[in-house]
Amino acid sequence: MDEYEEVRGDIKPIGDAVRVSCNPGESIIHHFNAFEARGVSYRLEDAILVSPDDPYENMKPSVAIIKDISATQDGRITVTGQRFYRLEVAVNKNGEKWESSESRELFYSFDKTEFLANFVMHKCRVHFIPPNKEIPCAKDQPGFIVRKIYDSKYKKLTELVDTCYDDSKQLEINLLLEKTIANAPKSH
Repeated sequence: MDEYEEVRGDIKPIGDAVRVSCNPGESIIHHFNAFEARGVSYRLEDAILVSPDDPYENMKPSVAIIKDISATQDGRITVTGQRFYRLEVAVNKNGEKWESSESRELFYSFDKTEFLANFVMHKCRVHFIPPNKEIPCAKDQPGFIVRKIYDSKYKKLTELVDTCYDDSKQLEINLLLEKTIANAPKSH
């Protein structure tokens, strides 16, 4: 059995560790660019569906972009994801939920969340749509859509193209927009 092979669900990192870290008082943690779960490989920057912590709570899966994959020496594989918020979870300053005419809409955030790799259900598609563009038909571009960014600390929404972010966050948003444009179906 591989040193990092997770006992539950045949989950294991792919390739060599790209870096090593250590939290104070804890064991060494190896970081990877990819992992395999149930025969499917997942890489950094993949959009994924994540099962709820408690499957009996009747919650929908969450959505995240993989930002880090780590393995401890005891075989536990953890994923850190950039979190998306569903409309029914994100609230404004008054505690009210945001409205949308689009059922596929998610809000992007700069929040990170950590979970065990066995909570990853499968890959999904997320399209970043600037406000001046029409929302694509689900038949032509299946998957979730993002038009706004949610700030969970201040409980406010901003447009994807607002320029109020620091350079690294603005670059991240620009790359996500470019990726959507590059993957859009070409009209004939």
